[in-house]
Amino acid sequence: MYTVNLELAAFLLSLFCIIFCLSVKRRQYTFPKGMKKIAQNRHFLFILLLLSNMLSAAASVVGAYLTEISFEGIGVLQYIFHAMYFFFHSTLSMTFAFYIINVNGASVGRKPVFFTLFTMPYLLSEILVLTNSFTKLVFYMDPETGYHRGPLILLMYAFGAFYVVMGFVYFFKYKKAIPRVDSVAIGVVIVLAAVGIIIQAVFPNLLFELFFEAIAVLVLMMLLEDKNGQIDAITGSLNRIAFADANMRLMETHKRYKIILLKLSNLDLYTRFFNGREIDAVRVKIANWLSSIFPDNDVYSFGYIDFGIISTNLTQMEISEATSKMLERFGREWESDSVSMNLEALIAVISVPDNVSTMADLEDMLSGGYKSKKAGSRIVPYEEIVDFQQRKTIERSLRRAVEEKRLMVYLQPIHSMECGRTVSAEALVRIDDPELGSISPEIYIPIAEKSGLIRDIGDYVFERVCFLLGSDAVKKSKIEYIELNLSIYQFMHEDMIGRFEDIRNKYGIPVTSINLEITESASTNDAPAVIETIKKLRALGYTFSLDDFGTGYSNLVRLISGDYKNVKIDKSLLWNADNNETARLLLNNLIGIIRGLGYNVIQEGVETKEQLDGVMSAGCSMIQGYYFSRPIPEKDFLEYIQREEESAQ
Repeated sequence: MYTVNLELAAFLLSLFCIIFCLSVKRRQYTFPKGMKKIAQNRHFLFILLLLSNMLSAAASVVGAYLTEISFEGIGVLQYIFHAMYFFFHSTLSMTFAFYIINVNGASVGRKPVFFTLFTMPYLLSEILVLTNSFTKLVFYMDPETGYHRGPLILLMYAFGAFYVVMGFVYFFKYKKAIPRVDSVAIGVVIVLAAVGIIIQAVFPNLLFELFFEAIAVLVLMMLLEDKNGQIDAITGSLNRIAFADANMRLMETHKRYKIILLKLSNLDLYTRFFNGREIDAVRVKIANWLSSIFPDNDVYSFGYIDFGIISTNLTQMEISEATSKMLERFGREWESDSVSMNLEALIAVISVPDNVSTMADLEDMLSGGYKSKKAGSRIVPYEEIVDFQQRKTIERSLRRAVEEKRLMVYLQPIHSMECGRTVSAEALVRIDDPELGSISPEIYIPIAEKSGLIRDIGDYVFERVCFLLGSDAVKKSKIEYIELNLSIYQFMHEDMIGRFEDIRNKYGIPVTSINLEITESASTNDAPAVIETIKKLRALGYTFSLDDFGTGYSNLVRLISGDYKNVKIDKSLLWNADNNETARLLLNNLIGIIRGLGYNVIQEGVETKEQLDGVMSAGCSMIQGYYFSRPIPEKDFLEYIQREEESAQ
């Protein structure tokens, strides 16, 4: 005698889950088109899982009820409901396994042969059920309508166990592809399903299997399917958490796919004129429109201006057609109620794993973002995203280095040929990031200038130079002064002079021990702030060197009125003079003119004896370059001048 209480509970639990899932009317529960899409749609498979469990339980309950009554034809009805039980129960086992391999992304990119082989045990079990009225291999009814197991009933349970095992195998194989909470949920579900099958197989009268499976799908619904925390509250699209989970599944299962990104580059402009409700209405309209052109792919909304689509099935041509539609649509106004906006969209297509291969890479790219260099909607090449991302990464590294005081000051000796020794040095800042390695000043200085970090970097270098000048080793040496570079962006801060003076007075350094280098572009800048700051610094006793002379618009009139201590000729002129007679004549005449104006000439970039002899014969007596020394750390610089003085004795 069967007790159907547990079967009835299984039916009611499954019915409740179906009503709950379908009542929320979420986009993921729409019917997919095509067998492959059905097999790869976890949300549809979940509904099928619920239906199979509910119909199996219903067939079992009705079948058990019919054993208690008697009327003509009762045997046929009993047989039909027993057959229905096996039919839907076989579907339940197979659907469960397919659901597991969809949750962790293991089904994505599989060839049709995989799905064919995977469904073979299921198809065989269904054939056994459909032909059972002739073969009686699964079950049979005696003349008194008593139910009996057939010789292959254990094979049916073996098929069910096979799918549980396959779900177990694929779960552990790609466990890293899903979040920990989902992983725990699936583990619990697999254990529940396995326990139910074992109990039912050993004790046929204890109808535990469907009840355990109903509990299992309830766990799935609460922890995996009910993703309120992964839904954007405004647009109804999946949010950044869901976007990260989806990418993690695909990356960990080594899938190749595309990410289509859309950024509303000028939406912030409209936030000044429209209220939040009007802006959100347009965002909802955009999300719905994106869903219409990507009907088989989820749309993600992360951040206020960003949308994304993950595609594992679209061809390159289909993606190109879709992005063209996006550009065309953003060429027209977006309207919602009384609001009309000319929104601009930046569209990018990212290939995984060709462009990014890890979640860390993807998160860095998304956090770094990308901006348009010109107005209008357009496709942003990946190379441009990488360039922008790299600049943002360097900016973060710079900020981290400033905050953690990991900047390093190097000094390059400046040698006086007349004195036969080092009389000065140029202070240079170096950054050795633990992640990016050594970063070239040609890369980080422009980024520091645009980000405002140049102020903090300049203060740090100024203080390190003052600290060095205050050391006994430098005081006892014949170093006359140290040169520091000033960026034109430092002049934009009104308190620059005050900060410099506070630092200099803190270490008791005379103003004559510091010489400030400004580039030709800074010296010719007509901005009142620059002119006034230079004037105040000179009034305090600071002297200046004109750096990189000859690389820009070399205005000799400004040179005449500049009042510089030194003029530093850029190394590019010297290197061109090695193989170009015209460049050599220009360099020699330039040195002569500057010397004739009464300035010291410092030639940068001297690396060979031939270069040294050439500039000395032209009248240059101060040399900076690898011929004497490359830029070296503070400690090495102190050892360098000490060795030099010892050798001179």
